[in-house]
Amino acid sequence: MVKNKLCAIVNLTENVDQLKPLTHLRPIAALPFAGRYRVVDFSLSSIAHAEIDSCALFISESGRAVYDHIRSGDSWNLDSQISGGIFTFSQQNWKLRHLREHGGDDFYDNHRIFMKRAHAEYVFVSGSKMITNVDIRAVYKHHIDSEADITAVYKPVILDKVRDYTVDMNLKLDEYGQLVDVVPLKEASVGEKVNVNLNMYILSVDKMNEIIQRAEAEGNYQEVDSLIEQYLLDYTVNVYEYTGYSANVETTDRFYQANMDMLDRSKFNSLFYTSQPILTKTKNGVPSYYDNDSKVTESIIGTGVRIDGEVTRSVINRKVYVHKDAVVKESLIFQGTTIGEGAQVEYAIVDKACTIKPGAKVIGTPDNIKVIGKNTVVEA
Repeated sequence: MVKNKLCAIVNLTENVDQLKPLTHLRPIAALPFAGRYRVVDFSLSSIAHAEIDSCALFISESGRAVYDHIRSGDSWNLDSQISGGIFTFSQQNWKLRHLREHGGDDFYDNHRIFMKRAHAEYVFVSGSKMITNVDIRAVYKHHIDSEADITAVYKPVILDKVRDYTVDMNLKLDEYGQLVDVVPLKEASVGEKVNVNLNMYILSVDKMNEIIQRAEAEGNYQEVDSLIEQYLLDYTVNVYEYTGYSANVETTDRFYQANMDMLDRSKFNSLFYTSQPILTKTKNGVPSYYDNDSKVTESIIGTGVRIDGEVTRSVINRKVYVHKDAVVKESLIFQGTTIGEGAQVEYAIVDKACTIKPGAKVIGTPDNIKVIGKNTVVEA
């Protein structure tokens, strides 16, 4: 059988604690973004545009929210009846706990089997918490030309403020652009130029299997993107600079800010209006309705929305109803939520299918975003 150039492994296993209750029963990858998309769409779109036909998703828990969104993978051209496809492996957290409590050495078996059956020479490995639009084909070419063991994708930024960087890493490069160290980004200072590791790598399948074999010998069990990052300095590493929009949405504040960034036309265009459109599951819905007395400014509005009140600098997902005299400012409203007459929502994230009763107030601040969990009823 002729080998494919690339297959892909995407780990939907990031720590969800700092995004609860939004991540109750859903991984970060399943969170809504920009009124229409899900976080996982960005990884899958890059994979689709690279014409990768085999993709494995490793999911921390049950994955129901992910399955509901991706279905057969046809929206990302991953539903071929000839070869390849989208493959899901759930309950990674349970598998890891079971291994630690009862022993065993089969944690990486599914990774090996997937890569073998994909008949690929190289594998693209990434997490799913990064909002980016990376050209994997360009990264692949850069990797082949370099003849390095691993190519890592990074984004150079100058820190404008100290944020709660929990697992971000800084790829320290020398004057020739060679990797010399991998250090926690939280150790950086305001105004310092850093190279944020985007947790995206290309390496040969043989090299990936070698790393897995080494990890097993050392009793080191974790998702493979984290594994690669841990062992980076032991291999020859080529780096690829990504220059487009990027955001790590691992915390509530950063998820909120990334959505609000989309109200900035230049940032929105940098992410969505490139040679690679972002793909998502198509939903047929009615147009949104704006009452004559409604007022909407600087906002993203999904389909099937009805607005009788006021919406300012907010992201409104599908099938939301903002009643008369209700005010929504600087907020994210998820699908199917109702904002009652005269209610007030500011600096908040309101999850799916919530009811904000008439006259109720959900008020946060720029430094303390108020979060309302799924299916919650907020009384006046």
